[in-house]
Amino acid sequence: MATTASIVPPASIPGASPAAPRWIISQREDLTWFIGSALAGYAAIALMWAGFPLLPLQAVWFFGIDGPHVLATVTRTYADKAERKKLGWFLWIVAPLLLVGPAVAITGHAGAFFMAAFVWQQFHVVKQHFGFVMIYKAKNRERDDTDRKLDRWFLLGSLFAPMALFLIKVLHFLETTRLSEAVVAAWVVLLCAWLARQAVKLRKGEQMNWPKIGLLAAVVPLQWLALAYGAKFGTAGALQASIPLGLFHGLQYHRLMWFHNRNRYSLPGAEERNGLAVKLAKNIATYLTVAIGLQFLLTFLPEFLFPGQVMQAAVWGFAFMHYLLDAKIWRVRSDKELAVALRLA
Repeated sequence: MATTASIVPPASIPGASPAAPRWIISQREDLTWFIGSALAGYAAIALMWAGFPLLPLQAVWFFGIDGPHVLATVTRTYADKAERKKLGWFLWIVAPLLLVGPAVAITGHAGAFFMAAFVWQQFHVVKQHFGFVMIYKAKNRERDDTDRKLDRWFLLGSLFAPMALFLIKVLHFLETTRLSEAVVAAWVVLLCAWLARQAVKLRKGEQMNWPKIGLLAAVVPLQWLALAYGAKFGTAGALQASIPLGLFHGLQYHRLMWFHNRNRYSLPGAEERNGLAVKLAKNIATYLTVAIGLQFLLTFLPEFLFPGQVMQAAVWGFAFMHYLLDAKIWRVRSDKELAVALRLA
C-alpha cells in the first residue's frame, strides 16, 4: 500500500521545494505568445492615444492577425477529414449565419446588429482567456476548490465588468453614476479577494501558479484600458476597443492553433486520417498563407466589390461560424485526441 507521502504532490508537503511552473509549450514560447503578446494591445492603445492614424492599425489587425485567426479555424475543421465527419451538418451553419446580418441591416437595424456582433466577439475573447487559465490550472495541477471558484469569478468579473461599463456609457443603458460605481465596487471586492488568496498561498509556501498569474496580470488591465478608451468614441468606439483586444487574442490563437496542428498532424497515419489538414500543417508559411488568403477572398474582397452595411454585416457570418466552431473543437475533457495534441494527456 502506498504511503501518504508518496501520493501527495511534492508542492503540498510542508517544507518541500515548490515545483517548477509547467507551461503549455515552453516558458519562452508561452511568455512570448500567450502572455507577452498583450504588449501588442498595449502598444495599439498607446499609439491611438498619441494620435496615430487608426487606418494602419486597423489594417494590421484586420488583415494580418484577427481576420486570419478567424479563418485559421478552417485548417482543423473543414480541411480535416476526421473533423468533418465528427462535426457533420454543423459545418453548414455558416450558410444561415451569412444571411443574418444582411436581413437585420435591410430592416434598418444595422447599428444594433454591429453592436451585438461586437458583444459576441468580446464574449468569445473572454472564453479564450478562460480556456488558457483552465489549461494552466490543469498543467500545474491546481485543484483546490477555493482557487477554482475564485479564479473563475475573478477572471469573468475582471473581463465582463469593463464591458458592462462600456455598454452602459455608449448605449446609455440604465446610465447612472450609482450603477457604474456599483459595478466597479463589486469588481474591487473580487480583486481584493483574489489578491488576498495569492498572498495567503505565498506566505504559506504553497505552490504558486505563475503562468496563470502572468496571464491574468497581462489581460485584466488591457481589458479595462481598451474598453475605457473605446467608450470615449460612443458606439463607434467598438473598433478602438476591438483592435488592442483582438491583437492579443489573435496572436494567442494563432500560436495555439499552430502548436495543436503540428502535434496532431505529425502523428503516424495522420495524412490518411486527416487529409488536407496535414498538408496545411507542413510549415508556418503554408498555414499563414491559407489563413490570410481566405481572409482576403471571403471578407475583404466582397466588402471591396460591394461596399455598404449589408455586405459588412454579411461577412460577420464567418466570425460567427468561428465562435460556434471554437465552442465545439476545444473541449479538452471530452476529446482525448485534443488533450494529446495540447500535451495535456
